[in-house]
Amino acid sequence: MRKVALALLLVLLASCREPLSTEQFVRGAGPYVFTVDMSDTTAAYDFDLYTRLDGTHTEMLTLQPGALIRAEWRSPSDSLLVEKVYLPLRGERTTYYSKDIYEPYRADVRPAEPGIWTLTIRAEDRAQLLPLRGMGLVIKKHRD
Repeated sequence: MRKVALALLLVLLASCREPLSTEQFVRGAGPYVFTVDMSDTTAAYDFDLYTRLDGTHTEMLTLQPGALIRAEWRSPSDSLLVEKVYLPLRGERTTYYSKDIYEPYRADVRPAEPGIWTLTIRAEDRAQLLPLRGMGLVIKKHRD
């Protein structure tokens, strides 16, 4: 009985690790606000964006090839970093009424200031993202 309990305890302890990847999804028309924990000073972070565009078949055919988005990073000390990013709207999986978008955003990010950051994403031209269902952020943490 003790061996079984010990084995179960070891399995439970091994499974209590922080996941290397997390995802957040914000529904609606935006702005899209994400909380990003970059407290670990020994890690680097990769970020990917994902969304789904919904609309009629005609809307799917007439979409722009991409959209300009504004990414605002607010640091733990309340500094603001702003960049404009081109988000390609090519779909990895496309149906008659929708298109799934999954694009790498930033790789190997090592923040100068560790802590909890806030990322806010806005469409620069709202008309470009009219049938947008929401926006998702995938955060991958890695160590070299």
